[in-house]
Amino acid sequence: MKKNRIVPIISITLMLLLVSLTFGQETKKYPPYPDVWGYEFPWPGNEDRYSAIDIKRIANGDYIATYVSNRKEIIRKDGSCCDYINKYEGVSFFSGKIFPEDEYKTIPRENVRTSKKIIMDGGNIIEQISIATSGSCSDPFYDYYIIKKDSKGKIVEKKMLLYFYAKPKKTDINRYCERNNSYKKDYFFKSVENVYVKFCPLEDGTFFVYDPEGNFIIRFDENFNTKTPLINKRIFLINRLDYEKIYNRQAKEGKINDQQMNDAIANYILDLRKEGDK
Repeated sequence: MKKNRIVPIISITLMLLLVSLTFGQETKKYPPYPDVWGYEFPWPGNEDRYSAIDIKRIANGDYIATYVSNRKEIIRKDGSCCDYINKYEGVSFFSGKIFPEDEYKTIPRENVRTSKKIIMDGGNIIEQISIATSGSCSDPFYDYYIIKKDSKGKIVEKKMLLYFYAKPKKTDINRYCERNNSYKKDYFFKSVENVYVKFCPLEDGTFFVYDPEGNFIIRFDENFNTKTPLINKRIFLINRLDYEKIYNRQAKEGKINDQQMNDAIANYILDLRKEGDK
């Protein structure tokens, strides 16, 4: 009886090993990469766009981006809220194939280097800058942005990546901040959000930019060009200098609390959207 049980187990193991080896020997298809430049994933929960994006490379040169596609809240036995059950999916970036969790886990994948800084083939550097702020009064727009340095280390571009909500999100106001001292409410309505990003270099000189706290991944070249229709619709890449001009104007008028600044940035990118629609 024991022998009869062992034989099928061994057969299954050998079959899985053969499938794995066959996949590992699959002809590399990418690059060149097709004209695919980005995805916005569905919000996994109510008022929650944190999708826990993770990126892996597969044997044919494509990349699988996994994300939380659905988040279910479970009330604890003591009546408190909440425990969460996450449902995951994956998308093969360049082929566009969607994988449920139990399927993409069977595909041999390898880790890729993701970071806040990448060095391009010609020596240019793309980097996420984070500005340390004292205490708990951080400015969500001022705190981080993206720079490009040339091969000599000179900063040649400063950018900010912003996410524009389809509907303003009710958000707690930071009462520790002096800028909000005269603001009378405990919340404000956030229309636009500064995005903290990570990078993943690709083999053709382009790279992924993804939002580790959010729900999108976009492919750019080193001049920040991309062909995704998400740009200037849901996601905006603006010059840091333009933000600084808005901030200085608001500060001069005494209008820099979180609601006023968010409204000012939202109005600015809405104008960009209108220009893009012309």
